[in-house]
This record gives sequence, structure tokens and C-alpha cells, in this order.
Amino acid sequence: MRDHLASTINVDLIKDYLRRYHGIDVFSYKDDFLRRRVRARMIATKCRDFMEYLRLLRTDPHEVKRFLDDMSINVSQFFRDPHIWEKVKTLVFEELIEEKRRTGRRTIKIWSAGCCRGEEPYTISIILHEILGAEINNFFITIIATDIDEDALESAKEGIYPRLSLTSVPLPLLSKYFMPVGNGLYAVKDHVKSLVKFMVHNLLKDPYPLFLDVIVCRNVFIYFSHEAQQRVLERFHRSLNN
Repeated sequence: MRDHLASTINVDLIKDYLRRYHGIDVFSYKDDFLRRRVRARMIATKCRDFMEYLRLLRTDPHEVKRFLDDMSINVSQFFRDPHIWEKVKTLVFEELIEEKRRTGRRTIKIWSAGCCRGEEPYTISIILHEILGAEINNFFITIIATDIDEDALESAKEGIYPRLSLTSVPLPLLSKYFMPVGNGLYAVKDHVKSLVKFMVHNLLKDPYPLFLDVIVCRNVFIYFSHEAQQRVLERFHRSLNN
């Protein structure tokens, strides 16, 4: 049945409807990705065919929101792929901080683009605290954390996570930067949260922040067409300091 659903989904009708009536442009997303999202919503809403789901989308604004929420795959964890973060720490952040010290500059501006529920920008904050220690107070650090999913951002601001999200956090860092709050949940400590500024942002249409030292954007491009990827990369390049 699922194969049949996939073969009868006309994503162009979805794209046209969202842009025409909601001002939302999803033409840059890959068709296969959109088709999987539509199929998942059809199954969830028990729609028998694509046209029935399209009628639901046209008449129920809540379903539009649910569909768009489903397009943001909020699966992440702290220090996801630890070996990558170790390289980022030594080859990116430590070198950046050394350059700042050498040139007498004290402003550090980092963008976590597509930050989900906040695991990535908080990971960056922890790394900077580990590198700088008490010296962190001598720097003006901003980690801009953006996503298109407002609900995910609200959860990120709260900063409370299940133990599963902390699987890759080394034990010494767990007690140093997190506080157990009961029921197997942990809260990010305030000094970690203080460096992070969350905001809603759509990479495909919204203005980009400027004068950035680092941009971290992981597991986002897989949803974009090749042309959209190129446009985003070009805008990233213009947003970075030399």
C-alpha cells in the first residue's frame, strides 16, 4: 500500500498550494523527501489517497503546521559523532581562539544553522567553556542558533533533555554542564545557555547573519535540491569573516 501511495503523490500540487496560499516556498526541497513526508502524513491522517490528503491540507490549517513540522526532522544529540567534534574542537575552535588572542580581538560569533532542539549549539558552548575555562569571561561570545521549527526552538530554550540525548557526552562533562531534574531528565546549566541565542530562521528565504567566525550546519543539506545547496553555500560564504 505504501508503494502505491508514493507513486500517486503529486508533490507539485503540494508545492503550488503552500506557496500560493501560505507564502511558503518548498520548491527547493527534494521531491523524494517531500513525497516521504506526504506519505507519512497520509498514513497518520488515514487518508485513502493523495487527493483526499490535499483536500485536508487545504481545509485544515493545523494539518499545514503538522506537515511543515514533519519536514524538520528533529533527531539529534549532544556531541553527535564525537570524533568529528574532537576535530572541530582542535582544528576550528582552538585555532580560532588562538587567532583572536594573537590579534587582540575578543568577539566570537558562531552560527548553528538548523539547530533542532538545541543539542548542537549547546555542544558548541560546552566546547568553548572547556577551551577557555575562566578566560571565557574575557570574550564576547554569541552562538546564534536557528531552525524553522518553532516548537523545537521552544524546547531548546527550555534546555531539558532525556538521558538518551546525552549518550555521547563524556561523564566528566555530564556533571559539569548538566543538572539532573528528575524522571531521567537533565537540564543544561545556565552558564552554557547564556552564550546561545535562539531564533526562527528559514535558510531558503530569510536574511543571513553577517560577520561570522564559524558556521555549523549538519544534516540539513540532505533535504535540499542541489541548486538550493549551492545557493545556501554561497550565502554562507558571504556571511563569514575573511
